[in-house]
Amino acid sequence: MRRLLVVFLWPLLLSTLIWLVILEELIFYNSNACDKLNEFFFEPYKEEIHDFQVGFRSHRWNDDRIARLLRQQVRVHCLVYLDESDYNRGPGKLDHIRSTWGRRCNRLTTIHLWEIPITEAYRQIYRDFRHELEWLLVVYLDSFVIVENLRLLLASYPPNRAIYFSAHHSMLAYAHVGRVPSTDYIFSREALEQLCTRDCLHDDFSLKECLGRMQHGHSDALFDFNVPAVLIPFTLREAFWLWPCAFQSVYGNQSWSSCFGQAVLLPYVTAVQMEILEFVLYHLRPYGYVNRLSELKSLNIAPRPTNTVVARRMFRSVRILCLVLTWPKGYMHGVKSISETWGRHCNRVLYYSQSRLSGVEGAETVALNVSDERNMLWGKTKAAFRHAYRHYRHEADWFYKADDDTYAIMENMRLMLRPYSPDTPIYFGSTFNLDSQIYMSGGAGYVLSRKAVELFVDATGEKSLCQPGPRGVEDFEMGRCMDTLNVKIGDSTDLYGRHRFFSLPLQYFLTSQENDEFWLSKYLVHTCKTGIQCCSTYSISVHNVSPNEMHFLEAVLYEGRPYGLIAGHPPSKSSQKKGDGVLMYTDYIS
Repeated sequence: MRRLLVVFLWPLLLSTLIWLVILEELIFYNSNACDKLNEFFFEPYKEEIHDFQVGFRSHRWNDDRIARLLRQQVRVHCLVYLDESDYNRGPGKLDHIRSTWGRRCNRLTTIHLWEIPITEAYRQIYRDFRHELEWLLVVYLDSFVIVENLRLLLASYPPNRAIYFSAHHSMLAYAHVGRVPSTDYIFSREALEQLCTRDCLHDDFSLKECLGRMQHGHSDALFDFNVPAVLIPFTLREAFWLWPCAFQSVYGNQSWSSCFGQAVLLPYVTAVQMEILEFVLYHLRPYGYVNRLSELKSLNIAPRPTNTVVARRMFRSVRILCLVLTWPKGYMHGVKSISETWGRHCNRVLYYSQSRLSGVEGAETVALNVSDERNMLWGKTKAAFRHAYRHYRHEADWFYKADDDTYAIMENMRLMLRPYSPDTPIYFGSTFNLDSQIYMSGGAGYVLSRKAVELFVDATGEKSLCQPGPRGVEDFEMGRCMDTLNVKIGDSTDLYGRHRFFSLPLQYFLTSQENDEFWLSKYLVHTCKTGIQCCSTYSISVHNVSPNEMHFLEAVLYEGRPYGLIAGHPPSKSSQKKGDGVLMYTDYIS
């Protein structure tokens, strides 16, 4: 008897022990202790500067007259300095500054502190360029400057008075950049003259003494950041430039739109993020929105309100219902961020989960009788489309499925869909090809016409024309189902062959070069061009977007464009054409 107990108890005890160890590991993985261990073992400052060229693109329909006027009236000399710790990565990163924000300065000077002290650089600039500048901007290598907003800030201050602005940025191990603590300055011409002619540059003490006698301008837009590291989430280490505004939103009760919309200087920015910021701030835009212009009395510039006439008209004529599939782990963050950002631009947005979770005011959540496990995503998708079609088919022309970490620009989706009839079976997304099966990437989301959804709901009911049961790779099975139902595959690229749906973050497209190492290129049906030609001005969706990034995109796309740049749209033109039995209308705003 004892031997039998030993035979049966030992395996039971061993399996119990194994499961306890697994459970402990899972608990530890989700604990703060794991984050601290990661911080200890993972080497900080992992930014690697790759040799890539993004290139330039102009928009002839933009109105930049005010920006050009400010460039003439508020002349800014930019000085970017490299610390000794930047010896290896610095020169490569300077190339990205020159190709992005640096080219908007009236003059750009770069120095290496291991070759010349910064105080000597002040003297040289004063000696050689004082007659062609009103202001001197002094920033560390890891800063991205929105120069148009800088000129707006400075336009109200006379450069012939001793005025300076400053912001200190602590060195934080999380940041991957910011290898040294830095203080960024803006000096008026008079302030620079006093620094260089009154023995103020002898040492730090004399500099502070001289600055104490000058007027200190309002510097909030330079994002002074001296926060204890314990308050900073470990998960932000690779997108640390977002944290100053995130911190103000959480602890300072400042709105995301006012923080990002008024920003002059973003610290802790990597080279890749500089190119992303350049694209988002100066190229990407929601169709039908003409951004506002605030008043600038010193130059007699009158205010202009945001013009949303076309966007509102298209909101009524191209009705899109958004289906967001959520997951328990990121439910609160994802649903809250989407409901506060791009979800507001859907005609209706529904959040689907296994249970009807609460906590986000105003969010319509729907509980599905399907598990939230990843391998059940196909069943969850079918259930979501069935629910949306049966309850809301009369108030929607198109049905857009997205994940809770997707960001979508709905105005641009309406621009793409406008030529097509919702009564035609067709769908759009990022088109993939796997083993000769065409399908739309689930991460970027895909949009189905009302007729396509009708066929899909019928085919996944009692008929079971498509993959039965809840298990299956969702986007691949959706492609097979659409193929079975003869639903047309729409081409989502723009007139120039640029992509509009992105199944990965933008940096994988903007900064990739022509080579075979980019794994996504093996699946894309439409070749992705390199550099800035990859991505449409009217791009529609991006996957793997954090809640903080959603708020940033919403703020700069709809609230805070660089000052003096009116993001226009193609001029008025109307035409009609027929193709594939679908009547398509193309008309642009003036």
